Amino acid sequence: MDWPEYQQLCDRPDVWTRWMLEQTRALLREAGDLAAAALLDAALAQAPLSKPVGHRGPAATDVFRLALTRAQVARVCEVVEAAVADRARVPTTATRGLGGFREAWQEYLRHTAG
Repeated sequence: MDWPEYQQLCDRPDVWTRWMLEQTRALLREAGDLAAAALLDAALAQAPLSKPVGHRGPAATDVFRLALTRAQVARVCEVVEAAVADRARVPTTATRGLGGFREAWQEYLRHTAG
């Protein structure tokens, strides 16, 4: 895969980094929504998209294409919204908070509308 194609894929609302999926999964588990967390477990169990030659990012920068239903994405959005409202943190977001989480999941929800 070449860089322009990779960058175009990474800009899609249904393509997510390993880091973001892992952080969202931690929020879902913290909220007790193990079914929604399992959806992200399944996504992370898949092979990530191929990286272009010369990509130097660590595993956290792996990207995955999600294929969640609108109802599944809506459920994740609810948990993320509640976490943002409660100023929740997971260990790796302790200093920066959840900036961008709500917006990213809302964008994916809009994408599932067709």
